Amino acid sequence: MNKFSMQLTELHASVLLNMVPEIGCIRAGKLVNYFGNASKIFDSTVEEICAAGEFTAEIASKVLKSRNNIDVDKEILKTKENGIEILIPSNRNYPQQLLTLQDYPQVLYVKGSLKNDDVYSVAVVGTRKPTQYGNAVTEIITKDFAKLQVTIVSGLARGIDTIAHKTALNNNARTIAVLGNGLGKHYPPENRKLEDKICAQGALISEFPFDYGPEKFNFPRRNRLIAGLSLGTIVIEGDEKSGTLITAKCALEQGKDVFAVPGSIFSKVSTGPHFLIKQGAKLIENANDVVDEISLLADWLKERSKSAVIESQHNEFTILNPLEIKILSILDDSPEGVNIDKLRKSSECSFGELSEALIALEIKQKLKSLPGKVYMKL
Repeated sequence: MNKFSMQLTELHASVLLNMVPEIGCIRAGKLVNYFGNASKIFDSTVEEICAAGEFTAEIASKVLKSRNNIDVDKEILKTKENGIEILIPSNRNYPQQLLTLQDYPQVLYVKGSLKNDDVYSVAVVGTRKPTQYGNAVTEIITKDFAKLQVTIVSGLARGIDTIAHKTALNNNARTIAVLGNGLGKHYPPENRKLEDKICAQGALISEFPFDYGPEKFNFPRRNRLIAGLSLGTIVIEGDEKSGTLITAKCALEQGKDVFAVPGSIFSKVSTGPHFLIKQGAKLIENANDVVDEISLLADWLKERSKSAVIESQHNEFTILNPLEIKILSILDDSPEGVNIDKLRKSSECSFGELSEALIALEIKQKLKSLPGKVYMKL
C-alpha cells in the first residue's frame, strides 16, 4: 500500500493523476471508474492498475511513483495563491454538460466564476487572421447575443476569438475562455489584460496543470471543451486547415448544432465555413438564425423574458418600453403581419434587441408569430 494514501484527498489524487504525462483524460476516466474514485488508485498495486485495462506495467508503475515524483501540494498552493479554483467531477460547480463527453476532464482549473445560466451559451470561433468582414460579422453577431445575455464561449486566440470575448465584455455579457495552456501561462501574451477582464465578467478555464505551456497539440483537446460547454458552435472565417474546423467536428460528434457565416468566394478564410455549409451546417446571418435552431436556448429566452414581464407587473398592467411601442406602431400599418427583416429595418435596432422585444410582446399577448418569421399584432 502507498505510504502516502492516508494523506491523499480526492482533490489531491485527481490533480496528481492529471499531472502524470502518460495519463490522458480517457485513461484517467477508466482508472477512476474502475477504482470508484481517484484516491483509491494510489492505494493500489501495479497489477490492479493493469487490470483496469490498456495499462502496461511500466505506466502503472509511473502512476504509483508519481506521488513521490510530483509535488501536488505545491500545484494546489499555486492555484490558491492565484485565485484559481480546482474543480473535479463531483463538485457542484463542475459544468455538468461536460460530463456527457467520453473524455471529460477529471480536473478543471477555473479563474473567475461559473454560473448556472452559462449553460445557455454559444461558441464563437474562427481564424486568427480575420478579414475586416470577419471582424465586423463577429462584432455584430456577438453583440446580438450579448443583448440577449447569452454567454459567449471561445478560446482566447488571436483574431475572431479575441473579438468575440471583447465584444461580449463591452456589451455587459458573460464570456468564458477555454485555454490550451495552464492558467499560470499567458497566451497570447497581448491578451493578458483581456484575461483579467474575462475573470471579472466570466471565467478562464483550463484542464492543463498551472504551469503547462501552450503546446501545439493542446489546442485540439481544448476545442472539444469549447464545443462541450456550448449549445451550438458558430464558425466565422477559417481555411480548410483551420483548428476552427476541429471545434466544429467536436460539436457534431457531441450532437450539437454547427453554424457557419458565409463569406466571399475569393477569400481563403471563407473555405472553412463554406465547407461546413456544404456538409450541412446551418448558414446564418444573425443571432436570431441561431436561436431559431436551438430550442433549449429559445425556450430559456422566452422563460427569462416572461419572468421579467411578471416581475415588472406591479398592479394591473405592464408598461411597454419605447421599442415595444414602436414595433406595435409598425404592425398597426400592416394587419397581415410584418417579416422580421422589415421590422428590424423599420425599428432601427439590432437583431438582439428586436428578438428580446418580440419575445416580450408575445408573452404580453400584444402580438403573435406566424410561419416565415412574420409577426402580427393582436
